[in-house]
Amino acid sequence: MARNKKIVLQALMGLDIGGAETHVVELCIELKKRGYRVIVVSNGGVYESLLKENNIEIQNTPLHTKNPISALKSMKLLWNIIKSEDIKLVHAHGRIPAFLLSILQRYIGFTMITTAHGTFKVNPILKLMTNWGDEVFAVSPDIREYLIDNYHISEDMIHLTVNGINLNRFKPMGNNIDNKYIVHISRLEDTTSLVAEYLIQYAKDNPSWNILIVGDGKELSRLKEKAKGLDNLIFTGKSIDITKELNKAKIFVGISRAALEAMAYNLPIILGGNYGYMGILHKDKLNLAEFNNFTARDTDVIQYKNLKRDLDILLKEKNLNTTWEREYIKENYSIKRMVDNYEKIYRLYLD
Repeated sequence: MARNKKIVLQALMGLDIGGAETHVVELCIELKKRGYRVIVVSNGGVYESLLKENNIEIQNTPLHTKNPISALKSMKLLWNIIKSEDIKLVHAHGRIPAFLLSILQRYIGFTMITTAHGTFKVNPILKLMTNWGDEVFAVSPDIREYLIDNYHISEDMIHLTVNGINLNRFKPMGNNIDNKYIVHISRLEDTTSLVAEYLIQYAKDNPSWNILIVGDGKELSRLKEKAKGLDNLIFTGKSIDITKELNKAKIFVGISRAALEAMAYNLPIILGGNYGYMGILHKDKLNLAEFNNFTARDTDVIQYKNLKRDLDILLKEKNLNTTWEREYIKENYSIKRMVDNYEKIYRLYLD
């Protein structure tokens, strides 16, 4: 049997809930539909079941840690897969997978593509460990600028793509006038849990509104303790299917991919998080939102008084028009557009 020349190895730290992880999962599923053989290597996580449902091959190794023993274990597995399957193209998502693959690339002939899903702390040691491969994708223009400014990567090596949203999965199930949930979806780490902190305070100030906080992380137990006694605030923990949470929403508060998914429901959106605060999303803010990947990165510092003000406005607003949002996502953030961007570069090396 002839070997499938359209084979791509996707390497990422893990497959738990997160914007980069969802990005990779959607990419792999669409590549499979287009006739590619896709092998995913990561530390594993809840999205493994979704990949298996779509007949995508999975290999587990600790790509999430810099521990030397784990790194050697990961490099051995990657070496064996690349050599045995004669893989010519690998795609890394994250600094650790890219670093380990860049070492193997010196000894095995393959092309490495990377995707920058965000901006990271830069210091001389981390800069030395970071390798962006032969071609680099950035999911927003500000990340592209970050790569040029901090890593001096040639502009013609960097390609833009988007966080493609699966509109078949993220779609309104009908308007429910009884929806009273303010929904926030985020990793709950020390650098990403500020909105959750403020929503606990808002739940105390507004007992008639229900708040749903979706996500897991090191801060979850502390936040639960802080919210003790609040009947109108629910923590769902880790959730592989956030569509059921978005179907309960009246307002979404958050950033990035989760905000784009909420836009597929035509929900009123407040863009804000630890990176910054842009407030209520209107059409006149789209250019800036596109530039910073809907993260509110490098905008105003988020403050409780501003979040409270905007929530109060939206909860009283009766005529806010958000019906344009889903069409906007369809035109600008489709899965097809995202994968077309990647496939254009893949073909340069696979053909």
